[in-house]
Amino acid sequence: MANRENWLPRINQDLCNGCGDCILHCPTGALGWQDGKAALLFPERCEYCSICEDICPVNAIELPFLILKKPAQKGR
Repeated sequence: MANRENWLPRINQDLCNGCGDCILHCPTGALGWQDGKAALLFPERCEYCSICEDICPVNAIELPFLILKKPAQKGR
């Protein structure tokens, strides 16, 4: 089984523009500032709510656990 770090939000520092929207809206305070950009400073607080991913205007945040499977087709 993969460890918990593999499932935490990933913030692409090359894409992050430092707007701070994700930090402002994170309900648990898991995100914070690091070198003028958003970072997951308190991973133990993350509840995988996906607000940070949804609100990021430059799509710099990815939650790897939110992969949807295509439903099986009937008759198969």
